[in-house]
Amino acid sequence: MTLAKTSAAATSADRITGLTARVRLEHYAQLVRAEAHQALNAGTPAIDCADHMRARVPWWSDTTIAGYLVDRGTDPQLRTYMWAYPAGLDWFAALAEADARVIREVLHAAYRDPLTPTDLARLWPAGPPIGGPGSTVRLRKPPVP
Repeated sequence: MTLAKTSAAATSADRITGLTARVRLEHYAQLVRAEAHQALNAGTPAIDCADHMRARVPWWSDTTIAGYLVDRGTDPQLRTYMWAYPAGLDWFAALAEADARVIREVLHAAYRDPLTPTDLARLWPAGPPIGGPGSTVRLRKPPVP
């Protein structure tokens, strides 16, 4: 293998590693949004949700956190729409670790027709429940300075 090929392979691997890190970080952030979403819908005060989000994702500004909470606390249709992102991303992130045959079948079906959560569960019965296990969210408090 020549030096140029070795360098190109390393650059490609770095890009894949960077992409993987970016996707996993966004997956984590979506899960934090989902926790706040569930907590708000369960009646948790917005200030407690904000504290939780700040503790889990310290690089988010107060303005960013407030925006996420406002989006989830107003219009019921918008709340449903905002829930679809973390629930779907979490399910598809788990799918990425599944058997190649299952991945292929789910993606082929998803590109042919829109699929409901029930359709996805039927295609991958061993997959996680869409939207999480359904347990109560336990919000974390920020550390005491």
